[in-house]
Amino acid sequence: MKKRKIRFLYLLPFLFFLSVNNPLKAQRIIHFAGVDWEVKNGGPYGPGPNYWSDSPQSVWVDESGALHLKIIKIGSTWYCAEVHTVQPTQYGEHRFLVDGYIDRMDKNMVIGLFVYADDAAEIDIEYSKWGDPNKTDVGSFTVQPYTTPGNQYTFESPLDSAATTHFFDWQPGYVMFGSMHGHYYGAPPSQNYYIAQWVYSGNDNPDDSENLHTHINYWLMNGQAPENLEVQEIIINDVVQPLSTSTVPMKNKTPHSMELEQNYPNPFNEATRIEYFVKAAGKSLVDLSVFDLSGRKVKTLVHTLKPSGRYSVLFNARNLSSGIYFYKLKTGKSVLTRKMILLR
Repeated sequence: MKKRKIRFLYLLPFLFFLSVNNPLKAQRIIHFAGVDWEVKNGGPYGPGPNYWSDSPQSVWVDESGALHLKIIKIGSTWYCAEVHTVQPTQYGEHRFLVDGYIDRMDKNMVIGLFVYADDAAEIDIEYSKWGDPNKTDVGSFTVQPYTTPGNQYTFESPLDSAATTHFFDWQPGYVMFGSMHGHYYGAPPSQNYYIAQWVYSGNDNPDDSENLHTHINYWLMNGQAPENLEVQEIIINDVVQPLSTSTVPMKNKTPHSMELEQNYPNPFNEATRIEYFVKAAGKSLVDLSVFDLSGRKVKTLVHTLKPSGRYSVLFNARNLSSGIYFYKLKTGKSVLTRKMILLR
């Protein structure tokens, strides 16, 4: 009896390999953050290349609704984890609430938060040391291909807690990125909570007709094993994206209860009009401000309590230089942003 048990244990790695590389196996689907996600399986293939596991030991949703991704070793092979939405996503903000000290990961590990159709239609937020244990600029915002000058912004990200929020607002003509300390469904309490901000307005911004899907992955650079040879795990508390409804209850989460119209005219050469709508029980604090490409506030247009209704405000840019600007409407925990172009 003991000999049979020992032989069976030797077979476990082989049986696991068959389970993740069986072409007849149905795709595993999980439900997370209000939508269905496919779990990647098989390999070896990219990124990496790596082997990928769809087992519940690698990818699962816990009782609180949080997603767990784990890099595990079976036999002599390391298996990574990735999920992507079943349905394509669209223009709008994609926000990821992460739990884990992602600034301190093993030098060979990468966490990716992104939308993807192919290697030429991809928007990424990634954290990794890329094989260098002493690397400090571990965060990156990228519109692929990253080799094109101006398509990537890297930044240092020393974390004081495991909770971080990362987002990109994907719009026609630009992508606005941000990473923050803490978990937020709107703007943080102050600008000091931002780790990094960046706006991309180059030519490689993908079109939403290309059917990009939202992805989250946790993988090994060039398929190299973790330096410490330990199992690694990351937790995604929530994802909020266009056409999704989060499943994680949080006190500070509120749906958008406002509208922000495109300024008119746009482009403009001195003055332009901005219309917006807010809905509130009683009065709510409304803030409408203008920012430049670096994220610096250049003008506060509205900052007052207002009842529900539709409003219009004139923005005069007589003291500003030509370029791309963003105007942001905030009420409560909800934030909307649009782009405008000033031409002299």
